[in-house]
Amino acid sequence: MSRNVVVIGAGIAGLTVAYRLLLNGQSVRLIERGPVVGGQLITTEVGGAPIEHYYHHAFTSDHDLWELCEELGIHDVKWCPSTMGYFSGGVIYPFGTPESILKFKPLGWLGKVQLVVSTLWITYFMSQRSAEYFSVKEWFYKWGFKSVWDVIWRPLFQLKFDQDADAISLVWLWGKLHTRGTSRKKGAEVLGYLPGSFGRVALVLQDRIRELGGTILLNTSVHKVIPIQDRFSVETSDGVITADRVISTQSADILATTADWSPAYKSQLLGLRYKAAICMMIISSHPWLDRYWVNIGDDGRPFGGMIAHTNLVSSDDYGGKHILYLSRYLDETNPLFQASNDDLIALFCEGVHSIIPEFDRNQVDDIKVFRQRNAQPVVPKGYQNPSVATEIPGFDWISTHHTYPFDRGMNYAVQLANQYSA
Repeated sequence: MSRNVVVIGAGIAGLTVAYRLLLNGQSVRLIERGPVVGGQLITTEVGGAPIEHYYHHAFTSDHDLWELCEELGIHDVKWCPSTMGYFSGGVIYPFGTPESILKFKPLGWLGKVQLVVSTLWITYFMSQRSAEYFSVKEWFYKWGFKSVWDVIWRPLFQLKFDQDADAISLVWLWGKLHTRGTSRKKGAEVLGYLPGSFGRVALVLQDRIRELGGTILLNTSVHKVIPIQDRFSVETSDGVITADRVISTQSADILATTADWSPAYKSQLLGLRYKAAICMMIISSHPWLDRYWVNIGDDGRPFGGMIAHTNLVSSDDYGGKHILYLSRYLDETNPLFQASNDDLIALFCEGVHSIIPEFDRNQVDDIKVFRQRNAQPVVPKGYQNPSVATEIPGFDWISTHHTYPFDRGMNYAVQLANQYSA
């Protein structure tokens, strides 16, 4: 029997849910508060080509994402070798291969052995259940891998999770290493990218939803979802919509204001935490890095990662321009997140120059600054992911907090949507 379903949020999860429901014969209204669909897949243009505000790539193991792309007629994924580096002690070292680890001077010989042993242990011999018993720091200290934590992981977790770095569950790292460890061909890591950006997936889903008779309401906010007997009244900035079922993809803090929850359930929602993100895009005719991804291991830098997108795909795709992302996660209350674009640009460019002395801002064509609230779920030791079914029957919720034990990502958003759109 056909039902009227309201889906809140037109990111990749909301779009996929709406598409699947329509294929299943349901009537769908998809509500998005922004002016375009895509969520974190939103794009800008460089050299006439679209590119994501926030760097994206995918893995060979992202089966749900690739199956959706095939279904949508998107067949032109590019598989690109990934090259990594690690900035430590004022030097960018090659990283991520057995040969590079042997040459990584910040770790002595014992530390190098410990890095290999701990990585293999977590990736191939540890279960999710055993990973849940420890924070990352606790586990590395317990098994005598202190130097690996101090030199490699501590700086990265601090720049990823800010003041929560020491409390993050080992299962978060377990999920990351499992994902990367399976994205290899002949022993080398390869990453997938779609020409024209992953925003293409969102745009094709938008077209399919409309072709199937679904309605997409842009620039529309949901004020309140009110259950009335076995139906819902959805109050929006464009009027009231009646629905038989509601599926929200909102962040937990926004969902907490969307309905009249019980005090206990509202407290549970507000207890789920996120980190915000700053992502800066530096566009120039000069390539500043010789590898795709460089993690920053020295303290005192304003960002945690340098991602040279055009070392993964060709700068020819962007009119010969080279694109360098700078990434920083932090608490939304951190003054850096509230800083002006000019102040951020000055600070980040100074940081790049401290790592790459030949970096010259005068050779930069453009710099774009993007900010995202609720970008990264915080997963502390003892974390339990919330139920998709809320306390209100017929009102479901899927979000980045539901991808546990894996980190948020396109593949897991699609996977959740596939599971809960029946």
